[in-house]
Formats: sequence, C-alpha cells, structure tokens
Amino acid sequence: MRLSQTIRWRLRIREAIRERLGVPRVTRHSLAWDMAAGVCAGVFMGMTMPFLTKIARGELQSSQNAIALMVAAPFIGNLFSPFWARQMEGREKIPFCLYSWSAARGLLLLMPLASTGPLFVLLITLMQIIGTVASPAYTSIMRDIYPDSARGRLMGYVRVCLQAAMFLATLITGRLLDSGVSYRMMFPVAGLFGIGAALAFRHVRALPRSESPSSPVVPADSGRFLFATIRILRENRPYRYFALSVFVYGFANLMVQPLYGLYQVDVLHISSTQIANLTNVASLCAIAGAFFWGRFMDRHGPPTTVMCSITLIALIPILYLTVHRVEGLFLAAILSGLGFAGIELSYLSSILLYADRERTAQYQSLHSLLLGIRGVIAPLLGIPLITAFGYPPVFLGALVFMLIGAALQWFAVRAGSRSASA
Repeated sequence: MRLSQTIRWRLRIREAIRERLGVPRVTRHSLAWDMAAGVCAGVFMGMTMPFLTKIARGELQSSQNAIALMVAAPFIGNLFSPFWARQMEGREKIPFCLYSWSAARGLLLLMPLASTGPLFVLLITLMQIIGTVASPAYTSIMRDIYPDSARGRLMGYVRVCLQAAMFLATLITGRLLDSGVSYRMMFPVAGLFGIGAALAFRHVRALPRSESPSSPVVPADSGRFLFATIRILRENRPYRYFALSVFVYGFANLMVQPLYGLYQVDVLHISSTQIANLTNVASLCAIAGAFFWGRFMDRHGPPTTVMCSITLIALIPILYLTVHRVEGLFLAAILSGLGFAGIELSYLSSILLYADRERTAQYQSLHSLLLGIRGVIAPLLGIPLITAFGYPPVFLGALVFMLIGAALQWFAVRAGSRSASA
C-alpha cells in the first residue's frame, strides 16, 4: 500500500513539474542533466576561481603581469574559436564539450606539484585556454536542447543550481584555506567535480525538429571560413551594434578585472574568508538574478537584457573609487552578481537571436574571437596604466567606456526592432 502511494506521489510530482515547465519530455530530460552539470560546475568554480589571485599573489608572490596573464588566459583561447567552429561544422557537438572540459579541469589534478608561482600560473592558464574549445559547441547545444520560447527561463534555472553550488563551495573553501588547508589539496577535488560536470552534460539531448535544417554553406578551407565569419559584421547590422557594444564595454571591464584583485590584495589586504564572503554575496544575488533575468529576457528580449546588465556592471568602478575598506565592496559584489547573471544569459541568447540556425557556431566563434582580442590586450594594459597613473584614473576611465558600451547596446536594441518590423 505504501509503495503504491509513493508511486502515485512521484507521478503527481512529475506531472506538476511538467505542467509548471510546459516543455516536452526530452527538454525536461536535458534540463535535469544540465542542472546536474551546473551543480558540479558550480562546486568546481566555487573552489577555485575566487581564490586564484589571492593564492598567486598573496601566497606565491607572483608578479602583476602573471596575474594579468591568468585573467587573459581564457581570451587567448577564444582567439582560436573560428578554427574550432570550422572543425565542428557538420559534427556532433557534445564531444567538443566533453573532451575539452575534461582535459582542462583534469589539469587541477596536478596541483599537488604546483608549489611555486610560475607552475601555478601555468596550470591555471592552460586550464582556461583549453576550456574555451567548447564555447562554439556549447552555444549550438543550447539552441538545440531548449525551445526558443522558454530558453531564458530554463537556462535561468540551471544558473540558479550553479550559483547555489558555487555559494556553498566558496563558503567552505575560503574557511578551509584560512584554517591552513592547502590549495594543493583542495584544487584536485575541484578538478574531479569539473570532470563530473562534463560527464553529466554529455547526457543532454537535442529537440526533435519538425523541419530538416538546411545544410550550411561552409567554405572549403579555414581561411575562407574565417573571412566569411568576419563578414557577418557587415551583413548583420543589429549584430554589428551588439558586437561593438560588447567590445567597448568588455574591453573596459576586462582592463580593470585584474586591478580589482590587486587592489583587494595589495591595498585592502583581503583574507580568503573575506573573499569567500564577497563571492557568496555575489552568488546569492546571481541566484536571484537568474530567476529575474530569465523571465525578463523572455519578455523583453536578450538585447535589452544586455543593456541593463552592462549598466549595472558599469557602476562597480565607482565603488572602487570611493571605498577604502573591504566591507565597502559588498555593494560591488551585489552589482557583480546581478549584472553578470544577466550578461551570462543574455550574451548567449543574443547570439541565438541574431544567428541563422545553421550558422550558430559561426556566430559564437565570431563573438569569442572579438572576446579574445579584447581579453588578451585589456588585462595586460591595466597594469602599466596603474603604474603610470594610479588606480583612481584607471577606474574612472573604465566607467566612461562601460557607459559608452551601454549606449551602443541601445542602438543594437533599436536596430533589432527595426529589422524585426521590416
């Protein structure tokens, strides 16, 4: 009797979930595995990313240029995105995510050997470069597994799981590091969770399409493919405004990202526990932001979401200009959590909005290429600028350019509206 009641309750729960989500069964299957991957990825990120600058600079005495290199590392990998997009045309996309994520995160298993700054920075740099191989494939997969009408909401649910796991992992890791547990013990555990995320993600399934997608017209060689990819900027006016906005804003933001960490360590003398507290505030706000931005984006569109998110991030340099204690950075953590949650959802969804279905990976590769260009130059530019002028002028300049990026995104919204009307 109890067994039959349990079965009935499970069926009722499944039916309630189905009605609440309003999506096909195959989508619910993919959502469950995507959430599982998000939880594992959140643990991996929470145990590593918030503490990289603190360990490299505070414990291993790495140089400012080494810190800038760690920040620039994923963008170095993004420079090769058109090549990877060309390689995956007409092929299954899941293996590109599985193998690149597994290889990248598996490098953390070598952390017990990283007792010096150069080796630590090398492993982190390689990890981030190799991980970018998956970017074009991941964007195509998101288009294939989620319906257009609910993509923002469903991706928001996944981000909530990721941020919740990251919150707990950061909370525990920060206190363990301050109590004397070595990163050389913690990071290999994080690597195992990262590999687990890749293994879970391989179970997602594409939606069945009523129409057979047309075969993409792919140039025969990589040179022509790259030229065709760059030509998108001339052919697609709304995307051109979007790309210009993201480039200008992103350049300024990436220029000050390593400076935020250096300012915290060198000027504010922040502890690992304080880093964890700031990161956890950002994670909580990102959880709330994922719920909000997913629905906001489904209602108002990805370009408007990008514009609002950029505006929030643009306020962070103001706080670094005015606060002189770690406690004053909690508002910056709130803005960071809310803003980057919106950007993470809206960047990918904007690309899916602008791109033809058969050219999704190509559009993502162009986005990643531009991201790589600014990401390689901007972090390395910030160091000589603060050496020459100090922190305040650099933070002020970043604020101005971020606001310009938000204004350019407004033109992208208008251009997209005109294009849709036409």
